[in-house]
Amino acid sequence: MAKKEKKAGNKEDQRLATAQDKPGDKPARQPPKVAPKSAAERRKDRIDGIVKTVYPSILGTLAGFACYYEGDAISRYPWHFVMMSLLLLTYLIQRYTYGYMNIDAESFKTKDWFYVEFMVVDLWLVTWTLLLN
Repeated sequence: MAKKEKKAGNKEDQRLATAQDKPGDKPARQPPKVAPKSAAERRKDRIDGIVKTVYPSILGTLAGFACYYEGDAISRYPWHFVMMSLLLLTYLIQRYTYGYMNIDAESFKTKDWFYVEFMVVDLWLVTWTLLLN
């Protein structure tokens, strides 16, 4: 039986040969370069992120206490109506109060609003459930 012969050359030569572009290939598209942020901008972004987390959490906790202490009035409505009302109310509150905290709510994208409203609903449900038990 004949033995298989190994290819001549080392692995580095093989990687270089496969990494070269073919003549018909287009160059890879590079992402746009972003200018690095200054220390003051990074600090402001971090503080804004903390405020965007704490403020909805406080609103959700307050909503949980409100639902607990107004349980008789709320029990007349289905839970999904209460939750949608809470979402609408907290959305409007945040939309108009972020300006007073020097946070640009106009620059929020859909993902940002989902994030802050999830925080509200999450803390509302957790607080209300803990108070009910």
